[in-house]
Amino acid sequence: EDAAAYKKIQMQSEEIFIQLHNGFSVVKGVYHFKNTSKDSLNIKVGYPVNNVFNTLNNSVKLNEVNVDGLYKVKGIVNNNELPIYKTPNQKNENWYVWEVAFPPRKITTFTVYFLVNTNSAKILQGYNSEFKNTFIYLIETGSIWKSPIEKGNFYVELKDKISSKNIKIALPVSVFSAENILHFSMEDYGKKPDENFVITYGNKIENFDFEEITNNSNSYFNAIDEFSKTEFENLSYTKTEFENPYEVSGTGNFLIGFVYYLFIYGTPLLILIFLFFIIKKIIRSTKK
Repeated sequence: EDAAAYKKIQMQSEEIFIQLHNGFSVVKGVYHFKNTSKDSLNIKVGYPVNNVFNTLNNSVKLNEVNVDGLYKVKGIVNNNELPIYKTPNQKNENWYVWEVAFPPRKITTFTVYFLVNTNSAKILQGYNSEFKNTFIYLIETGSIWKSPIEKGNFYVELKDKISSKNIKIALPVSVFSAENILHFSMEDYGKKPDENFVITYGNKIENFDFEEITNNSNSYFNAIDEFSKTEFENLSYTKTEFENPYEVSGTGNFLIGFVYYLFIYGTPLLILIFLFFIIKKIIRSTKK
């Protein structure tokens, strides 16, 4: 029932605000939904923790980022915080779920706040993995709704003296920077699972006290509210290139590739060498 209703509701636009700290990130997402039907729809709206679709980006290797969860999650509609209907568990491993009412032909604004422990994230490329401070925003799930998403604006603030020179980014569009703020925008998307936004920075912090961060979640949410009020259109941006975070060091892909090619090409090669020596021996016997 809800699956059919999703295709009657268009996510017209989204504004995403992210503050990256050493060891964690703070996120505020503002989503504008339009119920395109003539009926009022009450459906379950989910927010995923990790990738929903398999991602094959940049190469034939599987690229993934895994985080251990979202923390202090809250969803707000019309200035009212909604109770969480379901949280991730053994039966529902990946979703925070709310029940939301969408009036007919109306715009409903749904705002989500949460914290992410980027210090415990893992980035995968094929059989290689790397533990860095890693953040992922799942653009892919916009395709669940009635397409297209007309406009998306994304803003990232680098906190704690994090330098743009020391980060890597994977993204389907260009990134622009203005001092410690990164910005990118998307238009007419969500028709298919789009490539996700991935950023890596710094190294894993030993003995990181994330519990202390969660205890101060309200102050971080207040800070990102202030950040979201920035007059971003007045900033002077420069197009900026970044290295690919999916280029993960390690020997896993090499070893798997070596075994694969040895299996595919090694056996026929051994057979040819064996035949060569058999034929050579037959020729020598004939000459005698």
